[in-house]
Parts: sequence; C-alpha cells; structure tokens
Amino acid sequence: MLNEFAYAGDGDPHEALSRARDLVRRVRTAQRATWFPLLVFAAVTFAAIPIERYGGYHVVTCRAIATPQGRGLGCVAYSNALFVYWPIALILSYVGIAAFYAHQSRKRGVGTRVRPYVIAGIVLAVAVTAATVWVAHNASLSVDAGLPAQQVSDLAGRLARPTFAIGLALLVLVWAERNLALLVFMVGYLVILLAPVTFGWVLMGRWAFAPQLVIPGGLLLLGAIGFAIAQRPARLSPA
Repeated sequence: MLNEFAYAGDGDPHEALSRARDLVRRVRTAQRATWFPLLVFAAVTFAAIPIERYGGYHVVTCRAIATPQGRGLGCVAYSNALFVYWPIALILSYVGIAAFYAHQSRKRGVGTRVRPYVIAGIVLAVAVTAATVWVAHNASLSVDAGLPAQQVSDLAGRLARPTFAIGLALLVLVWAERNLALLVFMVGYLVILLAPVTFGWVLMGRWAFAPQLVIPGGLLLLGAIGFAIAQRPARLSPA
C-alpha cells in the first residue's frame, strides 16, 4: 500500500514522501486502540478490591492520636497480598497490551511504538511496589517534614499507589499514539488521584479503602468506553 503512494507523485519525490507519511499517519490513527489498555487497567483495579479487603493486614506501628471523641490509637497497616498482586497484575497487563498491539500491527501493517510504553509501565510497576513498601514501613517519618504529618503521609501514599503509576505510564502511550484526547483524559485522571477527589463518598471500617480503587477504576472504565466509541469509526474507515 505504501509503494502505491511512493510512485504516484508524478515524478516529485517530495510529494511522494509526503503522501507516504500521510498514509502512515492515517493508518496509525485508524488503528489506535486506546480503549484496550484503559479497559485492562480498570479490570485490574477493580480486581484489587477483594484482595485488599480479604488479603489480611500487617500492622507496622501504632501511636496515640487526638480524635473528636478524645484520645485514640492510630495504626499504620498494609496488606501483604497487595504487594504480591500489584506487580504481577501490572506486568501481566503490559505483556497482554503489547501482544494486543502487535496483533493490531499485523492486521494494519503499520505498528504503534508501544514498546517504550510497555517498558515504562513495567519499570513503574517495580518502582511503585518498592515505593509502597517504603511508605508503609516509614509512614511515621513524615513527622519531621515541617508540614502536618497526615498531609505528608497522604501525599506520599497517593504518589506510591499503583493506580497513580498506571496514569504515569499511560502518558508514555500518549506520546506513542500522538493522542491529544488521551493526554487530556490522563491529566484529569492524575489530578483526581492527587487532589484527592472523593465525590463525597467516604466509607469507614474495613471498606474505607474502597473509594481509592473504585474511583480510579471507574474513571478508567469510562475512559475505555468513551475511546472505544470515539475510535470505532476510525478503525472501520478505509486506510
């Protein structure tokens, strides 16, 4: 298909090259599958909910805190199961995404530069696991930061979440697909995770963590649906 344009420029190599580049751009746009990584990570995020709820907790440290009802005991705890689940789930997700994009490339004949995205995602999956372990074991160190301890601890915890790492890696996919719509979506996603925006949804007890997973998982799912609808005509249009 590219050769057809390479020799259709009436003897002008610059025009032929321009047409060839335009063809590559249109094929890459037509084969975008932004919805697939978003759908995969939405599923991975929702699957983490029962694992965090029933995976068991290990208490790191406890200290006295002031509550509206008086003095109480605040404890920092983490789930051992999540430290196993997230790196395995994320790495398998990136492998599956790479295989899907390779299949798309074979169908369309022009590939998306997905390898940097996959590599960045795997590196972030390993890094965020290490960061989460560090934050879990050093939450009390934020007392000396010169800011309210709870604010520092919350910010460090949000930055170390796998859901935030998913967003950072997807910014690499923005570059790979040259997808401005995905950039806008991911900036909004990261802002909501860092704010954090709870939409007024607050739970107590053993389900208190649920909004931290349901909200990003829901955003990823809505994004997957939106991009699937938006990109469907492009995938079906002639090259």
